[in-house]
Amino acid sequence: MSQVRILIIEDTPDVRAFIKACLEEDYSILEAENGVKGWELAVNELPDLIITDVMMPQMDGNEFCRNLKQDERTSHIPVIMLTAKAAEDQLIEGLESGADIYLTKPFSILVLQNYISNLLKLKTVLRQRYSQKIYLEPLDVEVGTVDKKFMERLMSIIEDNLGRPDFSVPSLAKELGMSKAVLYKKFNALVHIPIGEFIKNMRLKKAASLLVNDSMNISEIAWEVGFNDRKYFSKEFRKFFGKSPSEYLAERGGKIS
Repeated sequence: MSQVRILIIEDTPDVRAFIKACLEEDYSILEAENGVKGWELAVNELPDLIITDVMMPQMDGNEFCRNLKQDERTSHIPVIMLTAKAAEDQLIEGLESGADIYLTKPFSILVLQNYISNLLKLKTVLRQRYSQKIYLEPLDVEVGTVDKKFMERLMSIIEDNLGRPDFSVPSLAKELGMSKAVLYKKFNALVHIPIGEFIKNMRLKKAASLLVNDSMNISEIAWEVGFNDRKYFSKEFRKFFGKSPSEYLAERGGKIS
């Protein structure tokens, strides 16, 4: 699991060093000594999981977590919150801020390791499930509100630009107000499909719909969804649907043009 990156935000150097020492054999570790620096790292690096203390200077763990979960760039990242205070109202505040796990100090490192493992496994399961469902019911998926709104906005932008052959990942990133690197990481965290392939597949699904519901011929449909080469369009269509556009249309009782 060396590719999995965990951000540790903890203002006590000894505690931060201890957690790092316990995890660095299995994970790549990023460190921050307060919430402000942690926030900068979270946005720029998009780690796979974050462990944060609650009581910190400049920005405490609850504020950090709220910022993280409300920002569409980072809302998908699971958070384990550490605290020395176990009062019920503080536990509720931590969970309401969006923390996935609330762990009271002193804690067992084995418990922490198991929480990390379980959160990462759950993240993988949800990502695979989301990838399977997204083409069937793209707006009815099991993700958080911020992530769902992000995907709705992303898919709406793609849909509006399907006819542009030059529309690509950089174009989408610009429309979303994100860097390409952040978009790649964010999308990859949610969906088990490369973003460039996802755009192409949306073009092909739109083409399939036009084939059976529109009077345009195959060349016109290819152009309508952003392919300016009919041979390449047919090749990609067959790769995605397992049949050529003509075969797909004939199966559904349409006329081939």
